[in-house]
Amino acid sequence: MSLWSRALSVEELEDRPWSELMPWLDRYGSARTVALSALAPTTRWWEVQSPAETAKEAGIPEMCAELARIFVTDHPDLRFADALLRDVRMPVSALDLDAAAATVIARLPHAPSTAELFSRSPADLFVVRGADRDTVDEIVCAVLVATVLRDPDPSLPGSEPAEASTSVTEVPALDLLVEDLAHLARWRMLSGEPDRPLLRVDLDEGAPEEIRTVAARIRALTAGDLPVPAPDDPISELGEYIQALPEPERQALRRRVRDGEDDPAAPSTFPFGTAVGDLLAALRVRVRPVAAFDRILRDFPVLTRPVPALGAPLWQVLHRLDDRFEVADGWVAVPDLPDAEKQTRALLAEFESANGVVEPAAVQATWTLPADEFAAWTQYCGTSMFEGRLLGQQDDLAGRAAQVLEVLGDPHTADELVARMGVNADVHTLVAELTDDERFVVEKGRWSLAEWETDVVTAIRNRIARLVDDRDGSAPVDVVVTGLVERFGISEDSARTFAAGGEFEVTDDRVGRRRRAHVPTSKPERTRRLYRLDDGWRLRIPVTRDHVRGAECAVPSAVAALAGCDPGSEIVLPSRLGGQTLRWSGPAPQLGSIRRFLEDIGVDAGGELFLDFRADGRFDVLPLRTVADNAEPLRKALALVGHTTPEVVPEDRMAEAFATALDLGAETRPRRILSAYRARRETDVVALLEDAWVRVPS
Repeated sequence: MSLWSRALSVEELEDRPWSELMPWLDRYGSARTVALSALAPTTRWWEVQSPAETAKEAGIPEMCAELARIFVTDHPDLRFADALLRDVRMPVSALDLDAAAATVIARLPHAPSTAELFSRSPADLFVVRGADRDTVDEIVCAVLVATVLRDPDPSLPGSEPAEASTSVTEVPALDLLVEDLAHLARWRMLSGEPDRPLLRVDLDEGAPEEIRTVAARIRALTAGDLPVPAPDDPISELGEYIQALPEPERQALRRRVRDGEDDPAAPSTFPFGTAVGDLLAALRVRVRPVAAFDRILRDFPVLTRPVPALGAPLWQVLHRLDDRFEVADGWVAVPDLPDAEKQTRALLAEFESANGVVEPAAVQATWTLPADEFAAWTQYCGTSMFEGRLLGQQDDLAGRAAQVLEVLGDPHTADELVARMGVNADVHTLVAELTDDERFVVEKGRWSLAEWETDVVTAIRNRIARLVDDRDGSAPVDVVVTGLVERFGISEDSARTFAAGGEFEVTDDRVGRRRRAHVPTSKPERTRRLYRLDDGWRLRIPVTRDHVRGAECAVPSAVAALAGCDPGSEIVLPSRLGGQTLRWSGPAPQLGSIRRFLEDIGVDAGGELFLDFRADGRFDVLPLRTVADNAEPLRKALALVGHTTPEVVPEDRMAEAFATALDLGAETRPRRILSAYRARRETDVVALLEDAWVRVPS
């Protein structure tokens, strides 16, 4: 037992006022006293009470834990020595931190004593290798508790002897390694991978044989080598939980499961660490974000078992009680079908061409969804299919004509285009739109894409993809070479070079796609909702329930590239609230939890915000600027593209600001700028720009 994780007696606590012991509390004005007032019943307790007096009506360790969160959020750059009356000098081991927090402290210079710790601020702790919000909060909590103790000496009566609270190894990093290996091994068991190695060791060429042997032993370590208990039975756990409930609550639970009644006050998810929560965690990895219900039942037969106390199979119980697991229309989705559709559209956007065409084979190479499920799911999402290609939504005839021409790869007349586009359109209307659009050229009545002449490499690449995909993923090399020579007039040697380069390879005289483990890296200027501001970039995203819960979130590949995170790597970006992890270990880049930022700026699910990636490598989260309903359309649009003070942008610089957001250089012509936003399908921005630049007030 530690000095601060147990109930503290009045005799152990300071009798001086809180505000004297912690001068930083005096800095709170009326706007921020609500957070402090909620911690104890006495009005302005931090001014009129001492810790000894407050202990009679509230738990001191719990209060210090809340104060620590407030301190870290509101005063990240304030040194403890400046925020507190005294700097407590005691062995770090007396703080009885967990292994993760103790390891962070141990990485500071002169770590054995708290003297070094008190010379630091929360911001200083955040930059220490391995630090995160939880570890910093725990360290600050320990510092605050030590401050309110009358005598923080670990030999106080009632406390454990000093040696009892020290680590067995006296090296916190080793304790942390053992703890983390145990957690990882447990996860491997839950995921059904007991034989998968827990660790990977990379050695340089020429390492001694003895070291290579050591590395081989480490790589051989699996979950099966550790004393990890088998996962608990979720059916039994649910049964025990339900039986312990009062009868009215049991009846309410049955109504939720059987009749679908909502109960907003009920828990909305099963936490990881419980048998049901562990099962859901393993399920979510397999679903990510959608999967055929029948396949998941085959892979997890426990879902078909009935929960006796509720009279329903386990899958139905999870569907009704957990809001991050939905079963509907033959699909399992995480967290639900609408969000799975949004995630799917975001993934497809990574593979879109400039005209909004997606090659399904390229997407499937990075997604674990079987081919038949992928086809059925994209159809369920309402995605249009043309000649084996998925087509993004277009708002005009010219946009759909560009897609059709890209897929077909050859010039067509306007009549032929109307027939192939599958829309009810007048030929004359189409010709008028194509004539007014710089993407098209016409010769002898046949329309082509201008990019076929200006970007021949992409045109050749698209033709190879069509030849390969039309033959179930593999085409004879002679067929590909002949097709390229006839269409583009290049030599056979050049055609063979194209067939064996880039995304394609030649194996046994057949051309196929190279195996891709990640999405392609998109250009920032073509990435929807990503805007340039000054020397940095801001990504506008909707806030979801998963963001609020602290889950990772996918970000476009262009964002990872801007931040310097390559496929297969992981980086930590500095921020005002500590290091922010960005990793690209799977198909798409993932940004670590931003929950602490949401709490800081007061944004909840359903709102919008900006992920701010700055030129100096720093990261931040910014709220979307709220603009008055009667504001000018251009001011509203500036807020949507990342401007936090749209009202200060000069009238004659607005067009330039919109061009800069898409990295259009010195472009200032409204027509060109509007065309660029239309091409990115920025519908909300386009509507405002059209209001200002196109529509004539009535």
